[in-house]
Formats: sequence, structure tokens, C-alpha cells
Amino acid sequence: MELVSSLKNEISTAEGNWIMAKDKSEAQEVSVIDSLRAGVERNPTDVNQHLRLGWTYYGEDRLDEAIRAFQDAKDRFPEDIEVLYALALAYKKAGHKKDALGIFRTVIKAAEVLDDRMRGTMLRRLAIGHVNVLERGDWDLRNETWERK
Repeated sequence: MELVSSLKNEISTAEGNWIMAKDKSEAQEVSVIDSLRAGVERNPTDVNQHLRLGWTYYGEDRLDEAIRAFQDAKDRFPEDIEVLYALALAYKKAGHKKDALGIFRTVIKAAEVLDDRMRGTMLRRLAIGHVNVLERGDWDLRNETWERK
């Protein structure tokens, strides 16, 4: 009987610890988001602050909020290829195919004129791959990687 009682206490304690850990984790998530929002408010001209906030939402599958954060960043930094790519990915993940395609195509064009040619090539290929997936269901980058003219 003592063993059963002891096991019940351990299970109850473990459940309580899990619930507390879950609540604590949620509280930490909120404080991280609050901190990132405050960073955007303090430094609205810092594109990285906007991207961190958007990527945090994206990573938590809070896609509407990620899209809003990336769209706000796009409004402030309309030429920033990182912002455009992030917004396109968020639209894609949220199932907004038309919006994602349009922005991925913008990324493809913008990547072609980046000063950092290696980065431009990489982003261009990634964006082309996403367009191919959305349109044909396959990355199909053979022409971009092996048979480029």
C-alpha cells in the first residue's frame, strides 16, 4: 500500500512539475515576444529587429502574426531581400500561394542584382525552388544547378 501511495505522490508531483514547466515555458514565450516587440518599437529602423520578431512568430506557427511582422518590415524596408524572402516563406507556409508566388518572383529578380553574387545566386535558387514547388510540386532545380547556360 505504501508503494502505491508513494507512486501516486510521484505521479502527482511529476504532473504538477510538468504543468508548472508548461506555464513557465508559455510565460517565457510571451516575454520573448514582448521583448522582441519592444525592440522593434525602440529601433524601428533596424531591419534585424523586425526579422527576429517575424521569425519568432514563424517558428511558433503563429503565421498571421509572422506575416504581419514581415509585412510591417516590408513596408519599412521594401527593397530588403531578406524581408521579402521571409514574407514569401510565411505566405507559403500559411497557404497563401498567390501572395507567396508574387513575392518569390520579386526575390528572384532582386537576387540577380545583389552586390554579393554568391548570396544572390543562393537566394535566387531558393526562390526558384519555392516557385517550382508551388507551381509543380517539385523543386526541379536541375537547370539552375547543373545545366545552367
